[in-house]
Amino acid sequence: MFLEFAKFGCFTFGGGWSIIAQMQQLYVEKRKEITSQELLDLASVAKSLPGTMIGNVAMLYGYRVGGLLGGLAAVFGMILPPLAVILVISYFYAAFRTNPWVSAAMEGMQAAVVPIIFSAAINLVKGSMPYPPCVLLLLISVAVYLFTDLNPILLVILGVVLGLVIGSYYERRKRNGAA
Repeated sequence: MFLEFAKFGCFTFGGGWSIIAQMQQLYVEKRKEITSQELLDLASVAKSLPGTMIGNVAMLYGYRVGGLLGGLAAVFGMILPPLAVILVISYFYAAFRTNPWVSAAMEGMQAAVVPIIFSAAINLVKGSMPYPPCVLLLLISVAVYLFTDLNPILLVILGVVLGLVIGSYYERRKRNGAA
């Protein structure tokens, strides 16, 4: 667990979503240890907790698989590589800040991270749309977020309420159809 998350930590450029893409590839697609929906649930909970998303995802997944020790191993594996990198960068900050090669490498790395994050987002969207009205809810939410001044917290709360309504409707239909 420690080594897997240390590997993730070495390549977690672009924020928490890049680890989700790596976890999607390893734990969902390759090993089939969890589903896309379970990974989406972990990411949603991790995003809503205080602290960094990647640390929270590591703890939640590690705890799910190996209890408290698994969670701690995942968290320490996740944070040690970036910690070492940031220590080196901090020490040599003045030299890195003005070096055109370092700047060019960082820009190239950022460009390469975008498709990785986009791919993770597409896979997570697929797993988060169990009912047809959820697609409409997604589209309306994106439009409201982009084109209004509605507070994002209110948008999330409305999403929770509408998700409960949609989910309970489909659960009732399933129970009545099965009965």
